[in-house]
Amino acid sequence: MDTVVVALWLIFLVAAVFYVRRARHPDARPLAAYLIFILAFTASAFVAFVTVSMILVGLDRSDATAHPVGAALFLVLVFAPAFVIGRWQIRKPPRPSPEP
Repeated sequence: MDTVVVALWLIFLVAAVFYVRRARHPDARPLAAYLIFILAFTASAFVAFVTVSMILVGLDRSDATAHPVGAALFLVLVFAPAFVIGRWQIRKPPRPSPEP
């Protein structure tokens, strides 16, 4: 299972390169936009995962993710907001460099 998760994450990282290249702000540097997207996506997905998991455990419904529909809903609740936040971050114009 661990190798599957790592393989899927690596596939996501490669796919994100092509997505960020298209979706970033025109003035943003490609590497900076990619790193911002990955960081924002990962951090917000982690927060959403923990939050949704705690809500399910608190409601004593943690077995809901054992069913395919429940698992799909869980993934949507975790990754959809993470994707929106990552996209929002890379679409913002870069800050101007401070002049000395």
